[in-house]
Amino acid sequence: MVVDKRVLRTDKALKDAFRALSKTNSYHEITVKKLTEKAGINRKTFYLHYDSIDDFLDTFVNELSDELLKIITEQKYTDNVFDPGETFDALFDFFDQSRDFYTFILTSDEYSFMSRKVENKVTKGFTDAIEKAFHITHPDALISANFVVRNTLMLFRLYDRGDILFKKAEFKDCLMRLDRSGLKTFI
Repeated sequence: MVVDKRVLRTDKALKDAFRALSKTNSYHEITVKKLTEKAGINRKTFYLHYDSIDDFLDTFVNELSDELLKIITEQKYTDNVFDPGETFDALFDFFDQSRDFYTFILTSDEYSFMSRKVENKVTKGFTDAIEKAFHITHPDALISANFVVRNTLMLFRLYDRGDILFKKAEFKDCLMRLDRSGLKTFI
């Protein structure tokens, strides 16, 4: 499928504008008018592509969810071992590179509705991957996926807010111990 370059430029301009506005405005202060003015596009153009700000924000949810799911499911699973070390490194690097915006979206109380959407989408995809890799029941895969995704996001939130002062290696060790101990009876 070929996407028109104008559509790509419009999408990029809107995303860049939203990123900039989110640094100085609360979610409720960002209007279509503010967004389109900042992006340098016409409001009609915005409405050609999106129904609302919430509809537009779903593009971030989908983009972030797809990227996280790609990182998570690139892990090579075996029937008996679940070692999230490589996955953790890739996730940590991703958040390090995308710290300003995606970390903000996943850790901000104001954007918790987006974080929940990302969490749900990633958990669904991860559930499918676990179910196939370990040949376990859907409920067990769903519980395992929720456990890993929620623990990981919870620790990233604590880390990002400065509630825990871990070095990367300590953070990784904590997450791996937590996940291994919780998953033992399922996988």
